[in-house]
Amino acid sequence: MAKKQAVSNRSEAYEKLLADYGKAVEAVRKGDFAGAQKQLEALRSQTGEEDELADRIRTYLTICEQRQAPAQPEPQNGEERYLRAVVLANDGQLEQSLHLLNQCLNESPGSASLLYARASVWALQGNGQAAVADLQQAIAIEPTLRFQATNDPDFEKVRDDASFIDIIEPTPTGA
Repeated sequence: MAKKQAVSNRSEAYEKLLADYGKAVEAVRKGDFAGAQKQLEALRSQTGEEDELADRIRTYLTICEQRQAPAQPEPQNGEERYLRAVVLANDGQLEQSLHLLNQCLNESPGSASLLYARASVWALQGNGQAAVADLQQAIAIEPTLRFQATNDPDFEKVRDDASFIDIIEPTPTGA
């Protein structure tokens, strides 16, 4: 009889846990991230051996924390825009990176490092033609960038393009 009682109690406790979890998820859906976070943190210690539910609670806690994080301030100058563009590119946010690099290049159109950075983002997108055009300009300004591009993994998607090869390994009639 004691075993039946334990299963019954576990089921009641589990059902309450699920109901409370449902309320927390609903708060997330409504955009009440602070309230949901409080509810989820209270539930976290109650999951016991329910690993799947514990994982879901951790996931929603992460979402709440991310949604409440302060927004990044807008870059105030060209250097900040360039640094943010690099971070965005590394995070795979290539369109946003290109947008910032274009702003930088409007301010400093002859910058080899900006042209190189934009070429690498074009290459990450698989846009060989744009990557080669910017890389060619960058190398014309700063010839040592040819060697950097040779080993830069950002150019993997365009490495086999004939125009990229011509820039990296110029022939007497090439770049």
